[in-house]
Amino acid sequence: MLCKGADAQADTTAIYLLHRIALSQNTTDNFFIKGIFPSYIARGEAFTTKKKDNNIFYNGLVFYTLRHTHPYLNDAGQQLADSIYSTALQPFGKFKNKKGRNTYNFWRTDSVYTFPYTWWIHLLRGNTALPDDMDDTVLGLMANNNDSANAQAVHKLMQQYINSDTANKKSIEKKYRGYKAYSTWFGKKFPVVFDVCVLANVLTFVQEYNLPWTAADTASLNLIIAAVQNGDYISRPRFVSPYYGRASIILYHLARLMSVKKIPALESIKPALHDAALQIAQQSTNTLEKIIACTALMKWGYTAPVIKLPLPVAIPAQIEQNDMPFFIGNIPSYFPNGLKAFFMRTGTGLFYHYCPAYNDALLLEYIVLLQSTK
Repeated sequence: MLCKGADAQADTTAIYLLHRIALSQNTTDNFFIKGIFPSYIARGEAFTTKKKDNNIFYNGLVFYTLRHTHPYLNDAGQQLADSIYSTALQPFGKFKNKKGRNTYNFWRTDSVYTFPYTWWIHLLRGNTALPDDMDDTVLGLMANNNDSANAQAVHKLMQQYINSDTANKKSIEKKYRGYKAYSTWFGKKFPVVFDVCVLANVLTFVQEYNLPWTAADTASLNLIIAAVQNGDYISRPRFVSPYYGRASIILYHLARLMSVKKIPALESIKPALHDAALQIAQQSTNTLEKIIACTALMKWGYTAPVIKLPLPVAIPAQIEQNDMPFFIGNIPSYFPNGLKAFFMRTGTGLFYHYCPAYNDALLLEYIVLLQSTK
C-alpha cells in the first residue's frame, strides 16, 4: 500500500490525482450534469475543450479503475475514492434505458439531446439516436454493483444481440463474419459492429460476476484471439476496434480482462501480448500511451519499464490534456464494409473523445501498481 514504505513522491502524486479527479466532478460549468466527469469532442487527435459532452462512459471507466486501485491506497486515498464513487453514481439514472430495461446508453435518455458530432449526419439518418450499447451497459452495471440476478438477466438479454442476421453483417469484414459474437449495439435493426475492446469489456463483466459462459462468450473470445493472431490489432487496430482504435488500448483491455481470472486461451498468447506492449512502452513518444502499455504489462505479472513521470504541477499538461484519445466516435463503423473502409482510411466521420479525469485515473493506476511490485 502507498504510504507504508512506498516512495513519498508517488504517494503525493496519488493523492494529488485523486483530488484532481474529485475536483472535476464539482465543476461550476452548468453544461455538465452533476457528478459527470467532463469530457470533450474533437475532430482531430488533439486535446480541446471546445466541444463539451455529457456521457456516462467515463463515469463507468473511472469508477471501475478506482475500484481496482482502492486496495492499494492509504486511508486518506480510500476516503477520497469513496467520495468520488458516491458522486459518480448520481448521473447513471439519466442514461438508463427509457423503457425500463436494465441497459445504458452513451448519451442521456431522460431528455431530448442534439447529436453532438456534426450537422450532416442528420441528412443521412433522420433519427440520430443510437441504441444502448454493450460497453456502457456492463460498465454501468458493475459501477452500480448490480447483484448476480440482475447480471444474469442482462447477460441473457445480450444473447439476442449477436452476429446472426445475414442482412446486418455488411459492416463486418468478411474474415470475421463467421463469428457469432456480440455486436456493440442493443439494436435489432442496427448493423452488427465488432470491437475487440467492447468484447473484452463484456467478458470482463462475465468474469467479474462468475456467469456461465455462453456460445456468444466463446465466439467473442475466439474473435479476440483471431484479431491478435493475425496481427490486425497491431496493423489495423481501427478495423478490429473501431471505437478505441489503438493497439496499446486493445492490449490494456485484454490485460484488464485477464487480471480478473485466468482464461487459458488468452494465457497461451500472453508472450506475444507482452512483446507488443513492451515495444510500445519502449518506443512510444506519448506519455499516456507508455503508461497504458506499462500498466498492461504489470497486470500480466511482468516487470514494466519505469516511466519518468511529470511532477504534480505538470500533470494537467502532460496527462490531462494529452492528445491521445481513449475513445473514438466512429460514424463509419456501421457503414457497409467497402464504404466504411474508405471513410476510416481518410479519417472522415471520426470524432475523438477526451476526459482529463480518466487520464488521471489511468496514471493513478500505473503508480499504485508500480509501487505494489516494489
